[in-house]
Amino acid sequence: LHLTAMTDLNALLAAGTRENVVSELTGLADKTVSSQSGLTGMALKSAVAAGKKANPNAVSDGVDQALPQLVAELQPYFSRYESGNAANFGAFLSSRSAEVVEKILAAADGATDQMPAPARTAYSSLRGKAGDIITPALPEFGQIIERHL
Repeated sequence: LHLTAMTDLNALLAAGTRENVVSELTGLADKTVSSQSGLTGMALKSAVAAGKKANPNAVSDGVDQALPQLVAELQPYFSRYESGNAANFGAFLSSRSAEVVEKILAAADGATDQMPAPARTAYSSLRGKAGDIITPALPEFGQIIERHL
């Protein structure tokens, strides 16, 4: 019987790696926000702008703050992915988008205390629509995670 070691996502929190992961996830967040349209897009863009006005690094600080919880939430998924046959982690996450989005939001919820007040208010008002915003970004999100392991 040959057992393969499961990848520990805590490796994403290591010095040197964490900064790169935060940078790429911040880029994905910025790209995702800028691609939104309609009333939700306007509200999201103004929320991010308010957060950046209070703290120019608001998005990356938020990603960095949420990363340990995100790693904890994603570990069971990555373990299942490694023992399955999905093409990549992004595809694996996309195939479970509803539950994965809830885990991502749980991690974000834990980081809201650190957000500037305007961003926190905007986050809470947009949280219900977050699934529609996050789901299309899951393939790239998963690929970023996998690339840094």
